[in-house]
Amino acid sequence: MIRRMILSREDGEGSPSRSRRGSLPFRLATLGVGVGITLVVLVVSCSHQSDLPKLFRVPNTTLVSDANKPVQLDAMKGSVTVYDFIFTHCAGTCPMMTSTMRRITSKIDKDAPVRFVSISVDPQRDTPAALRGYASKVRNDPRWVFLTGDAKTITDLSVNGFKLAASGASTDSILHSSKFAIADKHGMIRDYYGGTSDDAVEHVTGAVNDLLREE
Repeated sequence: MIRRMILSREDGEGSPSRSRRGSLPFRLATLGVGVGITLVVLVVSCSHQSDLPKLFRVPNTTLVSDANKPVQLDAMKGSVTVYDFIFTHCAGTCPMMTSTMRRITSKIDKDAPVRFVSISVDPQRDTPAALRGYASKVRNDPRWVFLTGDAKTITDLSVNGFKLAASGASTDSILHSSKFAIADKHGMIRDYYGGTSDDAVEHVTGAVNDLLREE
């Protein structure tokens, strides 16, 4: 923030010498001797802009929450949002990603406008009721929601929306990304980071806090 003060005499008396008139001590001293002073304060504030690139816009896809209610992803606008794609029967990277998400939520100020969204890539088994049961065991923050939908919608959302690998879900083979995607308050994806990386908590938390400072 830059502050600038402009001081001028308005008493109509003769002007003092240039050397005295131009000195800051003289101008400030006049405040104490009854001389009329006009004080103009110009304030220029510079809003923070993250260095994170603006990558892709999150599509306004409608999914179903673990509370069995429709949720449009546009509803996340106004909050910095951390997304991941998981499924509840996963025995590979998903438990690690969910554990990491739990740690991330605990690092973010509870009053900050931040959302956490886990989207199931196994809608055949991950019904809203199944997600609700899973959430009851792992969710540690009310801002964290679990979503599901039909297989085609979720695959299209992952591949064409988030630009993350995915394949149609089946009970035998489910392909999905192990990356977190971080979107800003305007629904623009700004960063991706591996959910199983050793420093994932620190990296994602840092990106979230950086984006929170943007207007």
